[in-house]
Amino acid sequence: MFERSSSIIKDHKKLSFEYVPEKLVHREEQMRRLETVFRPMATEGVSCSAFLTGSVGTGKTASAKRFCEDLLKYFAAGGKQMNYIFINCRIRNTEHGAILQILRHFDPGFPDRGFSADEMLRSLKKHIEAGSRPLVVVLDEVDVLLKNGKDLVYQLSRLTGEIRGNSSISLIMISQEPITEMLDTASISSFRRANTIRFNKYSKDELKDIIKARAEEALMPNAMDDGVADLLAEIGKGYGDARLVIEMLERAATIAEERSDGVLTADDIRSANAMIYSNVSEAKLETLDLKKKLALLAIARAIKSEPYVSITKVEKTYRVVCEEYGQSARKHTQFWTYVQDMEKMNLLDTIVKSESDGGRVTYISLPDIPPKELAKKLEYMLESPTSTNEEEF
Repeated sequence: MFERSSSIIKDHKKLSFEYVPEKLVHREEQMRRLETVFRPMATEGVSCSAFLTGSVGTGKTASAKRFCEDLLKYFAAGGKQMNYIFINCRIRNTEHGAILQILRHFDPGFPDRGFSADEMLRSLKKHIEAGSRPLVVVLDEVDVLLKNGKDLVYQLSRLTGEIRGNSSISLIMISQEPITEMLDTASISSFRRANTIRFNKYSKDELKDIIKARAEEALMPNAMDDGVADLLAEIGKGYGDARLVIEMLERAATIAEERSDGVLTADDIRSANAMIYSNVSEAKLETLDLKKKLALLAIARAIKSEPYVSITKVEKTYRVVCEEYGQSARKHTQFWTYVQDMEKMNLLDTIVKSESDGGRVTYISLPDIPPKELAKKLEYMLESPTSTNEEEF
């Protein structure tokens, strides 16, 4: 059992959501902003705060973790120490639970009952003063915590002013939603709005760079070519979510492991996407009329297992498909209309690429379903009486 060596995945840990790369691709600007905001803490021990905001999968949590790890290294290189504590506020969603997690960083045996929030904060103050080093508290999904109570941010900020010696408490708060409306007046006064760092959704090109960087760390050499990475980025571009494409990469690599050829293909990506989220359902295919079903079947047959296929190649296959089903093939303009209509239905994607001769060619991709599976579904539908009896177009 487990004797067969992996042919695709070199390091499963590098595909985990918990893994934080040494270098975060396309988050250099945000990391520089964090460095600027926290410079007073690093050089003078002054308390600092930052608010990271953006959609799911835009690198907020990874950036906070990477920054805190880099801070640890910076302090260690100077012969100094600091602490950081990461709290997921969706799990620790009360003031008591969050303070308890901070306390248990210093005292793992601290009881979970019998102490008020004020008593816990006094105990925390003693631990921080005794350690005589800066502390950074990261509150991830802080909006969940703030909806259950607004005091913690203020209490931690106030505590910094009471701490004696070289210690301080700094905050990094992470949320998809703006939090200023959730904070009370006292908390807002202790939090600098200018220290908001925004994380925009990733573009297709940025996602592709992330995919290639993660594949280089996690997969065997040459296990995935550039076209497959491009297809995965194309699927993810509508979401701008790095988590989604990394999850899809991990799922596709696992599917590819079932073979022994050592290659992750476009069909593996499509199969992974269909498992996670697919726009192609039989109900949606049933809404297509005969002419669009034939056009989509031609695309499925022409693309085979490639990431993309040129519209020129598809139209050649389309003429063969129409002949097979006893229908007259429409000219390019009408065929292009079919393609555009089906793109609006999220059944396919198109992309225009520059060719070596200087021309530009439209390519079609089927990101949500393996072409062989789609072709089988369409062939079955076309063989049913309701499809073949449609009026000829």
